[in-house]
Amino acid sequence: MAEARPRVLVLSDHYLPAFRAGGPVRSLANLVERLGDRVDFHVVTRLHDFGGAPLPGVRADAWQPVGRAQVYYASRPSSPSGGVRAALGAGACDVLYFNSLFSPHFTLRPLLLRRLGRLPPRPVVVAPRGELYPGALAQKRAKKLAFLAAARLAGLYRGVTWQATSADEAEQVRRWFGAGARVVRAGNLGAPPPAHAAGVPPRPAKHPGRLKIAFLSRIAPKKNLAGALELLAGVDGEVELDAWGPHEDPAYLARCRAAAAALPPQVRVRFPGEVEHAGVERLLAGYHLFLLPTQGENFGHAIAEALRAGVPVLISDRTPWRGLVARGAGWDLPLERPDEFRRVLRECVAMDGAAWSALAEGARRYGVEAASGAETEDALLRLFRGAAAPGGAP
Repeated sequence: MAEARPRVLVLSDHYLPAFRAGGPVRSLANLVERLGDRVDFHVVTRLHDFGGAPLPGVRADAWQPVGRAQVYYASRPSSPSGGVRAALGAGACDVLYFNSLFSPHFTLRPLLLRRLGRLPPRPVVVAPRGELYPGALAQKRAKKLAFLAAARLAGLYRGVTWQATSADEAEQVRRWFGAGARVVRAGNLGAPPPAHAAGVPPRPAKHPGRLKIAFLSRIAPKKNLAGALELLAGVDGEVELDAWGPHEDPAYLARCRAAAAALPPQVRVRFPGEVEHAGVERLLAGYHLFLLPTQGENFGHAIAEALRAGVPVLISDRTPWRGLVARGAGWDLPLERPDEFRRVLRECVAMDGAAWSALAEGARRYGVEAASGAETEDALLRLFRGAAAPGGAP
């Protein structure tokens, strides 16, 4: 007899077709796509994308199928509780799953209602999505630390199960919420492997003395585009860098544009804007190198997509993508060593076509291998089944 599908009600600030919020949307969309045949997902989210752009082709305040989930787009983001209560009342929920730690309306308000007894009791799983890492807490630090202290005092997260995507994230959860916090290790999933070979886009020619670089992420302090541009100041050769992604901080964007304008004339930087997820992998395949000296990622979907597209990556050591040199797929370096980043950039500029092709093939091989994700799927399924089982979670 087949095991019953756990019914998981997800609360998330953004969901498909939203894409501007980046990694948290991709993590959730990949989770639903890859486990939707074994888990019954209902998602309550905003009617708008990150930044307020309206979502095309969706109905407000009504359940509708989106891929392998039923989705409720709340017209009032300050009060998504209508969709939550509708799902709870219809019995469409064994587990509440929060796709953020700090979301005011899609995590904190429902948790407060739960604490006050105004929502029916259900097991709760919280996915912090890297929000407890030092690099993430450094943004608006005083406000976040004050909130964490108040949340502990109020017992807002008492009795929840935490999804930690790595040993580092598990350590951060226990640091902030106590050694007794219930933490389950279950990583993020990349995009599912294609059902059939769609063909690999042709690789750009690589000539010594030339390098074409992609930066693809939100243009925000945590992603460290300004730091990436500073690294290029000491690199010889003809270098092009395209900084793809939406911006959320006009002052930070202005800082990045100023840094780009100050670079030597042989280093050209463009800001082409944002790109929808469906086109990311093919877009990245047109570059020699993916550069992301991030302050911290709990997954890094753009890194996974660059690798799968056969693009070597040069990233910080603050992501799960480690040991890249040994895999022949790129480099993961400490941000405290900008000299090492510059050394690698000079090496990439000087590289000939044969050496670069070998590195690109190593990146593609690792990206395809990592995309399978069978062990991660099993861990996530155990997480939801364990939470849904009687006595499985407080």
